[in-house]
Amino acid sequence: MSHIEEGKTHLVFNGLPPLLQQGDVSAAAQHPCMKLLHQAVVLTAKQYDGEVRSSYYTYYGVEQPANTGLALHIPIRPGKPRGEALPRGIGLVIDETGALKFLGDPWAVDEHFYQQVQQVIVQKYTALAHMAVLKQMNYQVSTQQMDDQITITGGIYAA
Repeated sequence: MSHIEEGKTHLVFNGLPPLLQQGDVSAAAQHPCMKLLHQAVVLTAKQYDGEVRSSYYTYYGVEQPANTGLALHIPIRPGKPRGEALPRGIGLVIDETGALKFLGDPWAVDEHFYQQVQQVIVQKYTALAHMAVLKQMNYQVSTQQMDDQITITGGIYAA
């Protein structure tokens, strides 16, 4: 039987729940954390040849809007295992406490792949947030991705 699963993270976005509860999508989209989260989902979509939409779907095709307006969809592609696709998508939702959750129906999706995609989004968000902080402190920042790790290097150069 198919059902919606909830994946929890340790990411908490203070200040976003009131904007999302008021339905102020444009103000929420301008929040620095949301900008970074959007960027992380877009980068993950590119990595897996997917796309970003505003909703995910149940097994029966019922649309479920994500309150962040972010849902990652990875279509079934020839030459790739069927279990390594998210045809119904996975929605990114901020709950009333500000915690980021992943919601979706993983039926017929490889469990490891489903968890891996969530981890990649969190990893990319974390790397982007660290980079943003370092840049704010006037560091020159560079990144390098090797396998499953992202290395961030920052330095201040005296004139």
